Amino acid sequence: MKYYLRILITSITLLILQEFADAVTWQDDFNQETEDNWQVQGNDSVWYIEHGFLRTNIQTQKQWQTIFELYQFTAISGPYNNITVKIENIGGNDVRFGIALGKRFLNDDGEVEEIGYYLFFTNDMQASRNGKVFLSPGKRWHTDALNEMVLQFDNGRFQLFGDTEARLDFLDANMTKIDIIGFVLVGYVTNIANNGSAWAEKITISGLPVSPKRKVTTIWGQLKQKQL
Repeated sequence: MKYYLRILITSITLLILQEFADAVTWQDDFNQETEDNWQVQGNDSVWYIEHGFLRTNIQTQKQWQTIFELYQFTAISGPYNNITVKIENIGGNDVRFGIALGKRFLNDDGEVEEIGYYLFFTNDMQASRNGKVFLSPGKRWHTDALNEMVLQFDNGRFQLFGDTEARLDFLDANMTKIDIIGFVLVGYVTNIANNGSAWAEKITISGLPVSPKRKVTTIWGQLKQKQL
């Protein structure tokens, strides 16, 4: 028992020295509902798992509104500063659908003053602040669906790839870290109902942080298994 205790103490010491140096990869094949891993932000859409796909539909009675809905990743909390997000088989009909990376900006009292997002869709990119979407005059691709969409974020540098094509590469010095990762659904409702829908088959996020607490819990579980 003393032997295992020494191992645990040594491991905890190394973890304290490492802090958040390690990173993990997280993957979701959307084979079952996982409420602990995702959280819906917004009231104008439905999100569900069906036949190995994440699916979503706009569902609202609003008119002349921009719909901004977020399916936020909550399995491993941020901040994140060096990640790669890869989505396989992603697309949408009559909506913009993709990945949102966001940051909470605090005021002098440490309270959240606003949340800024970059929205990377299958066919273009836009920015958002506190749920308001700003139209971008930039390049738009005619790809409402992609076999693979890859988004890389590294200390403020954003890179987007669609089916291996390099599409965007820019730097934002105000976002060297991000707090929010999530699927984003944007639609524009006029006086006619918008029934836009979207889907994604698989997501892989690499470079996620692992807290010392989580690492200690894992090591303790491994030690208990060895004792058995």
